[in-house]
Amino acid sequence: FFGKPAYLTVSGQLSVENYCCALSSVYTFGPTFRAENSHTSRHLAEFWMIEPELAFADIYDDMDCAEDYLKYCVRYAMEHNRQDLEFFEDKIEKGLIKRLENLLAEPFARVSYTEAIEILQRESPKANFQVPVEWGMDMGSEHERYLAEKVNKKPTIVYNYPKDIKAFYMRLNEDNK
Repeated sequence: FFGKPAYLTVSGQLSVENYCCALSSVYTFGPTFRAENSHTSRHLAEFWMIEPELAFADIYDDMDCAEDYLKYCVRYAMEHNRQDLEFFEDKIEKGLIKRLENLLAEPFARVSYTEAIEILQRESPKANFQVPVEWGMDMGSEHERYLAEKVNKKPTIVYNYPKDIKAFYMRLNEDNK
């Protein structure tokens, strides 16, 4: 990825996992380095990331945490940076403030990977996806955006991905698939 040997670490995350056992809910915020070789416009080699560690949490607790945190950030921006959002509304994206208000107003959609693939397969004839939809695929931006923007019309969390496309450190689903 970098064109030369690079030695990366997740030392902040490893440290905070120990703290999590004692303190229950903790997080790190710092630079993150992408290990996989991805050269798309949506992937960076280095970025800053907040990463919570929750003791004794399941996937539903994780989804709740992610949704709550995103809503907290949006609510904070709406309350403390309204002028900036109005500037963006006027100059960059019409309807932005209404979209953010809608994001805060109702729960995010949640669908299992299998449900998402079934929905996308049903929608494929009218969606005209560039990449055909099949179970086991790693969904692309066109699929993720279609679910969120066209089907659910709100932020959408897809969970229970198949093990063959999960990172090695992720927990397997109950069915071990």
